[in-house]
Amino acid sequence: MTFAIAGGAVMGIAQLNESLLERITRKLRTGWKRLVDILNQPGVPCNG
Repeated sequence: MTFAIAGGAVMGIAQLNESLLERITRKLRTGWKRLVDILNQPGVPCNG
C-alpha cells in the first residue's frame, strides 16, 4: 500500500487510477471468460 501511494505521488494520480482501472477490467474480463467456460462445459453442473 505504501508503494502504491509513493508510486502515485511520482507517476501522478491519473496514471495510478488508469493502471488500477486496467487491473480491475482485466480481472473482470478473465472472470467473465471463466464463467463462460464453466457454462459451456457439457453435462449438468453440480450445485453441491
